Amino acid sequence: MEDLSRLTEMFVKNGFAESLEIIPTNKGNNFIWKNLFGLPAYKELYDIALNPFLSCPLNLCLYYVAGKQKKKFILHKKEFNIPDGVTETEYEIVDDDTAESSLDDLVLKSAKLYDIAHEREITYHQQAMTDPLTGLYNRRYIMEVGLRIFQNAQKNKTPFSVLMIDIVHFKKVNDDYGHGFGDQVLIILAEICQNTIRDSDIVGRLGGEEFTIILPHTALSGAIELAERLKQEVENFPLKIGDHIFNVTVSIGATSYSDVFERFEDVLHTADMEMYKAKKLGRNRIVASS
Repeated sequence: MEDLSRLTEMFVKNGFAESLEIIPTNKGNNFIWKNLFGLPAYKELYDIALNPFLSCPLNLCLYYVAGKQKKKFILHKKEFNIPDGVTETEYEIVDDDTAESSLDDLVLKSAKLYDIAHEREITYHQQAMTDPLTGLYNRRYIMEVGLRIFQNAQKNKTPFSVLMIDIVHFKKVNDDYGHGFGDQVLIILAEICQNTIRDSDIVGRLGGEEFTIILPHTALSGAIELAERLKQEVENFPLKIGDHIFNVTVSIGATSYSDVFERFEDVLHTADMEMYKAKKLGRNRIVASS
């Protein structure tokens, strides 16, 4: 079909693929695309739907053109070679009086598929930036958002502060009551942090029993005030094992941005050093430096 040939040529001409080779076969033609735009996403969608017309907008165009001429595609082979950027699709084009009328149904299914793919993308993104145990942001996300806040502070001379938080004698909690209970303590601390911070603050778990809070547009005095509230909330929260009720405490280091810092990592490291000072001075306390 002439329209179909022009359409496939247009895909390559307009940068949707590096090249397209069409090889005649016993059952139609084998379309070999090189570096097709969005190939990894195309494969993921195809794995969901097992239908190339639902998973690739380019194929949906082909389907439309064929339907206008009372034709339809029959798929005989579909292969993906992601490392080499190649996908092969063997189609046979046959007559079909119902092809055009079925397009609306295909478009509807395609739209639903992209909704599913979008939901999966959101889920994957959420998983990539959160700690699976506590639901807080993980180290990777903290470093990413911390860099953005640091760069904004450099550019606009806006303050921000960082808290580093460590659970006092957390190893003893694990040793005495088991790692399952230790996990519950981490979850409780995460909830207390989330309930104490402002909407603009960012709290994350860096690993083990260490947590951090980034406070945008906040001077050191404001960070210390929040740290005091947080320390009291943790200290007053009762933990129960059988008939035994006890409390845990935290050591907190605080610092705020200044021109002496060259990287966000430097701010985080300084808060971390202040936290270790708090631990050495007797724990369950706050040590701060600007």
